[in-house]
Amino acid sequence: MKKALILITGLLLLFSACKEKTSPVNLFITRADDYGNEVSHSMYILFHIHAFSADDQITRLECSSFDSENGVEQVFDTLFANTKDVEYDYAHYTKYYTTSENMDVKLSFTVHTSGGDQLTQVIHYRVKGNVLLVPYENIILYSGEQSTKPNGLSLEWVNPIIAQTADSTTVDIYDYRPVDATPGVLSHEWRSRTDIKFVRYNDFNFPAATVKYLQDSYLAGNKYSSLGNISTGDIILVGRGNNSIGVFQIQAIHDEEGFENDRYELTFKKK
Repeated sequence: MKKALILITGLLLLFSACKEKTSPVNLFITRADDYGNEVSHSMYILFHIHAFSADDQITRLECSSFDSENGVEQVFDTLFANTKDVEYDYAHYTKYYTTSENMDVKLSFTVHTSGGDQLTQVIHYRVKGNVLLVPYENIILYSGEQSTKPNGLSLEWVNPIIAQTADSTTVDIYDYRPVDATPGVLSHEWRSRTDIKFVRYNDFNFPAATVKYLQDSYLAGNKYSSLGNISTGDIILVGRGNNSIGVFQIQAIHDEEGFENDRYELTFKKK
């Protein structure tokens, strides 16, 4: 009888040891894009986050990033209430790095429960630094004397605008007209209402322009809040503070009789 009892007790203990313990919290991170682990700067990596618990409430979901240039940075920290199951879509914007051609980045996602449990999942990706700039061709910038045709540019989406009527926060570049300017004569001068700086660099290798080459050239150049004597063939780097945005090449300048068709023909490349 004692042997049978010992045998049954042993089997119960063995069964208990072999039975998989339910995890107090679960966290799954999946990519919802097809870029792969090597990406460029200024891109959105799409993550789908699924966190759930069998017993406790999901109270918090947070994410931090780490790279050798910026160290640890908090990406987001979101609170939840009255739920045991969370599905969350997150679009992560990739940075531009100046200290390395290729930067390895670590994202740490952590979920917390009302019972005090937490679980972290880590995702790695690499940002390729030295990629070609994106070209925008056949841009026409009209004289600042013109008030019915685009005489300025918003650089975020490379949108032509009319500087006299546009929101000043969008007037990154415009053709400047001095108060004593001769009517009908193109000024050949650009200014900005958003603190854009100009660097004239006519030895810049425009056809082979890359992100890192642009940034290094912009940092090394003399930066001005306005640029005059603009001529055909000029190459003009633009940025804000110490961060480059893009580069113009002046393809042609037309200064015709009157002002209606006075214009610059441009190609622009940006990060």
